[in-house]
Amino acid sequence: MTLILGALLPIFAVIGLGWVLRRTNLVQESAWPGISRLTYVGLSPALLFSVISKADFSEISVGPAVAAAALGFVVMGVIVLALKPLIRADGPSFTSVFQGACRWNGLVILALAALAYGVEGEVLISLIMVVTIPIVNIQVVTVLTVWGANGRKPDVPTVMWRIVTNPLILGCLAGGVANLLGWFQTGTVSEVVELMGRAALPLILLAVGAGLDFTALRANRWLLALTVALKLILAPVVFGLIAWTFGVRGDALAIVVMVGASPGAASAYVLAQQLGGNRQLTAGDVTATTLLSFFTLPAAVWIAQMVG
Repeated sequence: MTLILGALLPIFAVIGLGWVLRRTNLVQESAWPGISRLTYVGLSPALLFSVISKADFSEISVGPAVAAAALGFVVMGVIVLALKPLIRADGPSFTSVFQGACRWNGLVILALAALAYGVEGEVLISLIMVVTIPIVNIQVVTVLTVWGANGRKPDVPTVMWRIVTNPLILGCLAGGVANLLGWFQTGTVSEVVELMGRAALPLILLAVGAGLDFTALRANRWLLALTVALKLILAPVVFGLIAWTFGVRGDALAIVVMVGASPGAASAYVLAQQLGGNRQLTAGDVTATTLLSFFTLPAAVWIAQMVG
């Protein structure tokens, strides 16, 4: 637990700084969407490319852990759908509960894994991201299509195009090709991409802090509490049990549990806005899970380390 707390402290310090910068208007509110866009489209793919292109996969066994994480998201989606008759909520609010339970902030967890577990943690989280981003997006877009408020029904080709052109997936795939072919291991391109990647995580964390919305915590507190419980309590248990069943042990087990215990992703708010979800409930969930994960993440990882 000490290891994770030590890694979380600088992460949450930077998140807090982002909130202060926006709150005090030292960085104007109009600038934050551009910063978020820059990290998502440019810097984060560069980071993932740099990590994967130089990884020594001969020393890393990742298959069962990646498979466990992928199945974890599927199982969480099935659980939330099974609970729908018991959740007293309209369609848009249910989609926000689903997103809250099934989406994760992969870039925050990437930063945490890098600090706590080094290169192997970075590589494992990067590979989990490239496998699970399509799964999670298909799940949440389908649910929003069925129960969202605005009636916009994206067709299958549009959804698939958004997934295959996702910058994070493209960064991971390009890094995998470069690793396989031995390209860009050194030289100017490697140095430029690595330098861009170094800028990604601080800006991501600042943007997460800037996006915290404490007023949204007052929106439908029962549904918010349910969503937070599903994400921060049930999901780590589900991911851990699946990983254990798959034979995942040690640091890899802790990392898979960390994925399950991740706070919600700010991109869930954008999707709720576009496809008719409950935006305020989603904003509240992202804020609540980000803050509470400071306590729940170390506890979940500590239990996984004790068991594994």
